[in-house]
Amino acid sequence: MTEQYAAGHLPKAQNIPHQDLRSKLALLDQTRPVITYCNKGVTGNATQNILLNHDFKNVFNLSGGFQFYDATQED
Repeated sequence: MTEQYAAGHLPKAQNIPHQDLRSKLALLDQTRPVITYCNKGVTGNATQNILLNHDFKNVFNLSGGFQFYDATQED
């Protein structure tokens, strides 16, 4: 588990670090929607592109990353 993931993540999120993604593609179901995100948004976008380039069809990126998501949630 990465330090960032441990600090906060979306409910039911599966933690696959960007650098490990290509070697773990077989663990993901291409028929299910995938939402990528990181802390600020840049790596999540790069991860989305990797998945799209490997024939995943329902891939979405959380714009602004977890920091933006967390800041916009009501307590």
